[in-house]
Amino acid sequence: MKKINQVNGIPLHYARLTNHPYGTRGEQRDFLIEESFFKVLEQALQEVFENCPLGVPEVITTAGIFVNKPGQHGHGKAFDLDAIFWKDKTLVTMNFVHQKELYLGIESFLRKYFGIVLNYHYPNHKDHWHVDTSVPVDYNENSKSETLYLQLVLKHIYKEEILVDGIWGRQTAGAVKEVFNKLRINTPITTKKNYLQFLEITGKIAFKLCEEQISATHLLDNLTEVIEDLPEQNRITVREAFNSFLDHNDTAQWLNTIKEDHNHDIDSLINSFII
Repeated sequence: MKKINQVNGIPLHYARLTNHPYGTRGEQRDFLIEESFFKVLEQALQEVFENCPLGVPEVITTAGIFVNKPGQHGHGKAFDLDAIFWKDKTLVTMNFVHQKELYLGIESFLRKYFGIVLNYHYPNHKDHWHVDTSVPVDYNENSKSETLYLQLVLKHIYKEEILVDGIWGRQTAGAVKEVFNKLRINTPITTKKNYLQFLEITGKIAFKLCEEQISATHLLDNLTEVIEDLPEQNRITVREAFNSFLDHNDTAQWLNTIKEDHNHDIDSLINSFII
């Protein structure tokens, strides 16, 4: 075991305390980690931030590495990533809905190094990514966590109309075939070389999308998703209030003046990465 309080010079903080709650920068702590796993973590985060348009962050907060419990954490071979803090920007994993492109860009590169990545849509992981190397990096159609990621990028990055349920089926397979065709990647996705190529291109496209100015309709879409995620007793009331706002004449006129390509001209963006 190795004791660390930073990765690649980026301080590691803990923010799960009363005086340092989740979502804050917390305080720097020492963590125990298995040495070979630490090397993989260093390589993964180096590639993430070399590609991320925000560059190297000032702080990363983690919910833990070595933890006295069963599984990879008990061996110091798992990492829970809560949030990333740059000088003028923050990604808190609980805020996936507001920062899908940045979130999915980071996850795409993490998946190049970790066979297990559990994200916002995986049960009990809304507030952190869990990553470990207990299985090889590849795509398994029976993996719920991998299929959730795949469906999320198909929907939010490539603008495919697809259900995010973590189940591989005809709809997902068809969307993969269409997107791989556009990306000029060979199929099947279950071939490791094809999957890694998909992760790399997807990460770069997602990061490019997160650089674009967030539009008003993009923010409205985010708000709609937040409302739909509320408990039923709150969701109905908030949805009715939101619909009243949207149905107001002044709001409707304002929305009609917004000119944007809602699909971010994704085909042109794809072409810029594969030519």
